[in-house]
Parts: sequence; structure tokens; C-alpha cells
Amino acid sequence: MRAFRQQKTIPFCSSQPFLSEINFYQRIAAAGDHDELSKLRKWIPKFLGVLKLEGQLKDSNGVDGGDGNVEVVPVHDSIAPEDKERLVLENVAYGFMKPCILDVKLGTVLYDKDAPPEKQARMIKAAHNTTSEETGVRLTGFQVYGNDFPKPILTPKSYGKSIKKEQLPEGIEMFFPVSSAPYPTPPDPIETSESDVSMPRPGLPPIILHYVLTTLQADLEELKTTISNVEMRMVGGSVLIVYEGDWERASKAISTPSGTAMTEEDEDDEMEVEIDENGQIVLEFIPDEAIEEEEEHQAPLCSLSLIDFAHTRFIDGVGPDEGVLKGIQTMIDLVRQRKDKIAAMLPSDG
Repeated sequence: MRAFRQQKTIPFCSSQPFLSEINFYQRIAAAGDHDELSKLRKWIPKFLGVLKLEGQLKDSNGVDGGDGNVEVVPVHDSIAPEDKERLVLENVAYGFMKPCILDVKLGTVLYDKDAPPEKQARMIKAAHNTTSEETGVRLTGFQVYGNDFPKPILTPKSYGKSIKKEQLPEGIEMFFPVSSAPYPTPPDPIETSESDVSMPRPGLPPIILHYVLTTLQADLEELKTTISNVEMRMVGGSVLIVYEGDWERASKAISTPSGTAMTEEDEDDEMEVEIDENGQIVLEFIPDEAIEEEEEHQAPLCSLSLIDFAHTRFIDGVGPDEGVLKGIQTMIDLVRQRKDKIAAMLPSDG
């Protein structure tokens, strides 16, 4: 691992959902090359393990006794379980300069079979009242960038809960804006990172955006094929889409699509880490050469990942999750529709 920002930590409680998510990653990691589960590795964040907080600074301010040393004491019971342990995963947005990110909740069933009856009823109602039941997807929030603006435009998850099936193309257009078209206005106001500023106009040039959409459509079709061969039930899982919103970086990514592959030497060149009093990873040191390499890291033009597996189960004999497959097909159709619209904006060959 070249640098800390390649990782992110996710807090969890020592409960059944946590054990299910750990089991998911361990099953995928242990799958042989001829096992259909092994094909999921391409689509999930790299699992780097679990971190457990074993000690904390005696002085929460980190003040030493004058000799340059700080005292570490055992963790006391007042620290909540979710603050003691972290699931450590690859940060799939690492390397993007202006990451445009969309989280799409997959599936038509939103409750675990072990959920209490009242929660099952609540989730059935939620699926019926949103786009989940009919389409297998729900937009759960996203951010996009303007090329000349440093802060993202944020659309909250309340937007995805408020729209109907017929409005999904509008949501996709909002997440994949083109620089030559006006930015659509959602029913609810868009949250911005700063107040009292003029609204930037996000969007990639048509030719780059068309490349993004073409790549994502192919990835979604491949992902659907992979999941159709896996017997599992995925409740609460999402597909996470990330693409580069910076024009220069996006153009560079198109010209060097294979520049992000990690070599065996990269994987072996790990840095030591430690855990702070809040259970977070901190680097003991960052060599100068690592900093230089981090600055040179080029993310792909776009990426597609499956995330959130706390309620995912592998069950022999049940076949694939049809609700999840329905959602992925919906995304394929939405991306293709958006791609066709952008294609009409491209200059003709003649």
C-alpha cells in the first residue's frame, strides 16, 4: 500500500451484521479461481482486514511528559464497541482529483429475513413508496463537480426517496451532466458545500462523458453476468459509481487506461501503521518517495464497485438474487439511454 488515503476505515459493532460482512469478504478471498465467487473480487473493494483498538493515550490531548513520550493505557469499558473496531477497506475514490460519486441501492427486498416483523413491514412499505420495488434501484445521494470549481455539488438521499420510476432518467442526467447542457433542477434544493456562492455548472465535455458512459455500461453488463452465476441474497447492498470530474485528469485517464494497475512490488511495499485513541489508522511515517508516488497516482476514468455486505448471504440452491439483477438491468438501461443522448451531441464523422 503506497499511502494511507488508499484505505478507509468503517466502524462496526461486534454483531451479526458485522460477522456477515466479514464472512462475505473472507469467502470471496478464499474462493478458488474456478469458483464463481472469485469473479466477485473484481467488483468489490479490497479487504485489508480488521483493526482493533487495544490501547489509548492516557492524556486525550496527546501531551507528553516533557521527554517526548506519551503513555498508552488499556482501553476502558466506556468506549463503545463500534469505536473499538474498524473494518479496513480500499478507498475506491483514491486517486481521483474531482470524484463524482453515486451510491445506488440495489434490490427489491430491503429487509433481512431475520429482521423483526415491524422492520420488515417498514421496509416493504419503503420499497413500495420509492423506486426500489418496481425497478430494483434507489438513488441514495450523489456528488458532482464543476471543472472550474473546487467544491462538489451534493444531492441528498432525500431526493432519491422522493422520485418515481419516470424520474430516474432525470436523476441519471443530474449525475452525468454534460458541459454544454444546463444542469437540471431537482424537486428539492441541492445542498452545496458552501453557502452564498454562485452555482457552478458541472459536467464533462460530451466526448469524454460518452466514453465514461460506454465504459460503465460495459462494466454493468459484465457485473450482471457475474452476479447471475452466484447464489446469494444481497439486502442493503449498493453499486458505487465514481468518475473523474476534472477535464484534464479525465482526458489523461482515457489516454492511459492501464496506468492504475498495482504490481506485486506495490503490494509488498507496505508502511507501518498504528491506531490512535479513536481507533483510526495513523501512519508512523511517510517516506518522501511514497509522497511523490502518491501525487503521481492516476486513477481510472471511472470505476464501478459493489459495496455494503452486512446483510449478504450465500445460500446454496436458491439461485441468483433476481431483485439485484433487476436493479443492475435498470442501471444498464438508464446509462445506455444517457449515452445515446450524449452520442447525439457528438460531431458526425462526415
